[in-house]
Amino acid sequence: MAKIISLVISFICVLAAVSGTFAKSPKEDPKAPAVLSSVCQTLVANNIDPEAFRAAYLPLASKQELLALVDHKYALSPNYIPNDLVGTGKERLRAEAYSWFKKMQQDAKRQGISLRAVSGYRPYNYQMYLKKRTLNPDEVANPGHSQHQLGTAIDFNTVSQEDENIPALQWLKEHAGEYGFSLSFPKGGKAETGYPYEPWHYRYITREGVLLQDNFFGGSQHKMLVFLHTCLWNGKNAISRPIEE
Repeated sequence: MAKIISLVISFICVLAAVSGTFAKSPKEDPKAPAVLSSVCQTLVANNIDPEAFRAAYLPLASKQELLALVDHKYALSPNYIPNDLVGTGKERLRAEAYSWFKKMQQDAKRQGISLRAVSGYRPYNYQMYLKKRTLNPDEVANPGHSQHQLGTAIDFNTVSQEDENIPALQWLKEHAGEYGFSLSFPKGGKAETGYPYEPWHYRYITREGVLLQDNFFGGSQHKMLVFLHTCLWNGKNAISRPIEE
C-alpha cells in the first residue's frame, strides 16, 4: 500500500511541475497525505506509468468545467447555467457536447440505429419539479446533483432498465466512447456512484477523458472525476461543492 501511495505522489508531483494546475503540491499541502491515503490510492489503477498518465491527462487540464464532479455529494449552485448551450428541446446541450452528439447520432443512423435524446440539459428548477413528481424519489437526483444541469448529459431512447438490450443502447455501449460519451451509472455501481443502473444515461467527458477513464480508472467515470477533482485540482475553480459546505 505504501508503494501505491508513493507512486501516486510521484506522478502528481510530475503533473504539478509540468501543467501548473495545482494551487499547492502534495508536499506543500498538509491535508494532501490524508487525501492520498483515504481517496486517491483507491481510485487509480495499480502500476501506473507517470509519464503515460501525464501525457493522457494534459489535454484535460484546462477542461475543469466539462469534467466537473456532480454526484450525490457534490452539487451545483441553483444559479449555475452553462454559458454555451445550443440546440433545442430535449437535445439542448453545451456546444462541444452537442457537436459530438450530432456526429454520433448521424453515424449511428448510417448504421441503422436511431439515437433519440429523451432528456438533455435540465435547469435546477426543472430537476426540482421532477424530484417532486416522481414515484421513485430515491432514484432521482436531488436538484443541483444532476449531471443534466451541466448540459453535458443525455438520456437516450428510454428510461427503463428493461430496455437495456435495445439496439440503440447496445450500440452506445460499444461506440459512445469514440465520441467522448461515457456511461455514468453502470450496472452494480450504485455503491460507488450513489445512483442505480441507468443504461440510457451518458455524459460527455471528451474523447481524451474517455481514454483516461478507460486506461487508468478501470472504465469508471466516477472514479476518474473524483480523482481529478479531489486529488489533482483540490476543488480549485470547481463549479460544484460538497453539500455539507
